Amino acid sequence: MSELARRIEQASAHVEPAWSSDREARLRAGVGRGLERVRRQRIALVAVLGACTLLLGFFLGRQPLISPRMALADAPQPSLVQLPDGSSVNARSSDARVETVAVSPTGVSLRLQAGSARFSVTPNANRPFRVMARDVTVTVLGTVFSVTLDERGVRVDVERGRVRVEAPHERRVLAVGESASFESAPPAEPETAVDPSSAVEAHAADAHAADAHAADALLSGAEANARPEPTLRAEPVTQPSWRALAKEQKYAAALARLTAEGANAVRDTPEDLLLAADVARLGGRPDRAVAPLQRVIADHAFDPRAPLAAFTLGRTLLEQLGRPRDAAQAFATARRLDRGGALTQDARAREVESWAGAGDAEQAHSRALEYLKLYPSGRRLAAVRRLGGLD
Repeated sequence: MSELARRIEQASAHVEPAWSSDREARLRAGVGRGLERVRRQRIALVAVLGACTLLLGFFLGRQPLISPRMALADAPQPSLVQLPDGSSVNARSSDARVETVAVSPTGVSLRLQAGSARFSVTPNANRPFRVMARDVTVTVLGTVFSVTLDERGVRVDVERGRVRVEAPHERRVLAVGESASFESAPPAEPETAVDPSSAVEAHAADAHAADAHAADALLSGAEANARPEPTLRAEPVTQPSWRALAKEQKYAAALARLTAEGANAVRDTPEDLLLAADVARLGGRPDRAVAPLQRVIADHAFDPRAPLAAFTLGRTLLEQLGRPRDAAQAFATARRLDRGGALTQDARAREVESWAGAGDAEQAHSRALEYLKLYPSGRRLAAVRRLGGLD
């Protein structure tokens, strides 16, 4: 046998090894074990896929319940007021109503008439932003806050910045994250008018009854004389109203009477509001004069007494409350409302005085130049030149 044939025979023995029953059994057992491993892997894969499917279905099943809540929370609140400087007012309740009282380069005044609203104010130190809610006034220079009207009063919540709240019985400054409720009377109900004719008829009836009684006594003669004298009926003592006391210049007594009668004692008329402010100023509580004066300015801006209310507010803030910056704004409002009237020149002079008192030399100088241009021989010229740094 050649060498090549021998090598071929040896290779064939390795390529086709001898087959036996033992080898076949081992081979079948190995194949079975392999198939078992594949089956187990498939079962495990199916189990994992099933678990993932259940988890996915559970998550997707919860989505419709979560989404509406998220959508509700992220839904934009209805806009009530949008100002050119970016300040805005959004409703926090469905019944929220906000009235724009005055918007000018030097101030904004709004009134919350019902419900709850959120106020986002663009910072501007020269443009006070006021929100009036019943007899509570919230003043800010740049912040985000909410005001809510309810049966008990007015609630203020500050999200950013600081606000000053003036209520009939207290005055507070609230900082970021602070909330407070302030007692406030609901809008006053109209008073029931007394018909003068009915009073006259009642007086006539009383007089007629008295005359009849006297005639009976005369006709009875001695019998009437024997009777004991009738006891006179004591008439109830009527206390004078706060208005009557104020007109008599008894301001301390008028203030006590006004306090006892409550917030509804003051009618929403310029005359009554100005009188109530005088009672507070001259009765020892100038802080309580601010709210009625602001109501005249805001609610009765076209009344001829509105400039006087603004001027009086400026004097109260400057001379009695030590708030010269707010006083300057009040005097500026007075001259705008007066439109060149009798108060305008004095209002401009007092505005210069207020800015000087606030330490704002630039504003005082600017207003003094305006006064000098308009009133070169004005009666307040010397004081204006001195306070405005023109000398």
